Formats: sequence, structure tokens, C-alpha cells
Amino acid sequence: MSTAIPQKTAPPTPRRLPRAQRQAQLIAHAEQLFATKGYQGTSIEDIARAAGVTRPMVYNCFGDKDGIYLACLKNARTQLEQHMLSAVAQASTAQSRLRAGFDAYFAFVEDQGAAWDVLFGGGAAIAGPAEAQARDLRFNTVNKIAVLLQQDLGAHYPASALQAFGHVVSGAAEQLAKWWRQHPQAPRSEVVDTLMAVCWTGLERLAANHPEHRPSKP
Repeated sequence: MSTAIPQKTAPPTPRRLPRAQRQAQLIAHAEQLFATKGYQGTSIEDIARAAGVTRPMVYNCFGDKDGIYLACLKNARTQLEQHMLSAVAQASTAQSRLRAGFDAYFAFVEDQGAAWDVLFGGGAAIAGPAEAQARDLRFNTVNKIAVLLQQDLGAHYPASALQAFGHVVSGAAEQLAKWWRQHPQAPRSEVVDTLMAVCWTGLERLAANHPEHRPSKP
């Protein structure tokens, strides 16, 4: 009596998707991996396996691991900036705009923790052109903060002071968010109040050097 030899089952062929849709799918999986395992702990093989595709498909979409990591950074930062700018646009005074921006920032931290962790959680061991591009993304965000400040302080306010304060705001928000990620029981409103106490006071003192540019309260 003969025994049938079991046939090997071929791995499923990934469903064909439009390139943009495939990239979005890969970014979503890569973001989760980078957030939990870090840059060094994540491989192209990990990303391909999580997405159910082959490694060549990941390379074809992004070139290398730096490429998909930068794509994750750009995607997360775009979401964060859009979230904040939308909130700020609905406020009417300097103080309410600052609070709205901070509340939107921490709402993003609360709702999109993995994306925030990719942006700020511990940093990535990248160097060269990729590191420079990551730095440029951060500085672009600071530039947008400076533009918002200029709207309240006036076009003639010293650009260097606006840039410097933009870095202060960005850095303070990042460090407070890192603390909040470790203490999630703290209400978001209290976290926002803490940052406002520092930054609104600082903005008023900054404007005191140019009384004609004093920001407006509600």
C-alpha cells in the first residue's frame, strides 16, 4: 500500500495593490514595529512579515530601512502638524491659539502613541543623509511654530527670537510628553496647563521686550 507524499503548500501571493496604498500599508506596519522594537531592533524582514509581503516589495517601495523609517517620520509628523494647525485655526486669540495647539499635540500623543514614539521615543541610530533629513523634519516643524508666533507678535518681531522660542516650545512639549507617556494617569488638561504655565509666561516676557507686539489674551 503506497503512502501519498504530502505536497508543499506555496506561500500565499500578496494581493496586488496600487503603489500608494501598498506604501501606506507598509508604513502602518513599520510604524508599530519601530515604536515597539526601535530602529535597530526592526529589520526589513520584520516589516515584510508583518505586512504579509516579500522583502523585495519593501525595498521596491522604499529603497532600504532608512527609507521606510523616514517615510514613517514624515507620515507621523504630517499628521501631528495637521492636527495642531487645524486646532489653532479655530482659536481667536494668542493665548487660546497656544492652548489649542498644545491640547491638539497631547491629543495626538494620547491617540497616536505609536506614531509619537516613532517621532520622539528614544531616537533612532541613523546617520548621514537619513539623520540630516530627520533633523530637517524637526526644524520644519519649529519653523511652522515660529510662523504662528509671528502672527501674534507681528511681522517685524525679530526672526531669531521667534526661532529660538519655537525651539523652546517644541523641546518643552516633547519632554513633557515623554513624562506623560510614563504617567498616563495624569489628565490631559493638567498636562496642557503645565505647558501653558511655562510657555505663555515665557511668551509674555518675550513680548515685553517689544511692547508693541504684546500677545492678546482671551
